Amino acid sequence: TIDPGALESIAERMSRGEDPALQKIYDRKWERLQDSFEHAFWARMRKYPLERLIVSRFEDKLTPREEAPTRGVNLSRRVIPAMIGALHQMIGPDLFNEYEDRARNLVEAVRSLEGDGAAWDKLYQHPQADVLVNDILVYIARYFTDVPKRRHWMIGYMERSLPSAKTEAEKEWSFGDHEFHLLIGALYEQLGRQLDQPEIRARHVKRYGEENVQLVEEVLSALAHDRRSVAA
Repeated sequence: TIDPGALESIAERMSRGEDPALQKIYDRKWERLQDSFEHAFWARMRKYPLERLIVSRFEDKLTPREEAPTRGVNLSRRVIPAMIGALHQMIGPDLFNEYEDRARNLVEAVRSLEGDGAAWDKLYQHPQADVLVNDILVYIARYFTDVPKRRHWMIGYMERSLPSAKTEAEKEWSFGDHEFHLLIGALYEQLGRQLDQPEIRARHVKRYGEENVQLVEEVLSALAHDRRSVAA
């Protein structure tokens, strides 16, 4: 049998770094765990990078993991797959796949510069990530010219598409008017701030054309008006 006191002594020496042989084994095992984690991390990003970039725009509206969502305050994490499905509907599979390929290429470009240990923050802050998500938001703006109609469509779509609730608290949450504005408002918030800055707006005009930029601005105004109407 193994003396518990001996095990405790070994553990203490490891914690103080006084056993070089055991510390070497520990370091090697830890390096392998890190390598496995980073490999899985980047494999997942390569598989779903576009979705992650889109979700980053409204991530602060999602309820923290393991916490129950509150209607009108935050969004259940169940909206993530449903929102991606809604984007598929608005963009179409061919164009969505084209955007996905661009996102994967961006992941590989960042990986080649930063190495496998680069965090998602590197991608979120990359200028091309901002361009990619903005390309999508400018494209789908045409579907939000009639905000009440799109709001009703999205509420119905979410009701049909949200994954099943696993807890009683989740069952109490549903996607309604306020949740629509939490989600879409967060998606367009960053682009809206950019359009308020003349220099950045001019760059967007160069990329998308004045007509499309004006359309986004009209949609932002319509969203604000509709948000006030449902809050009344």
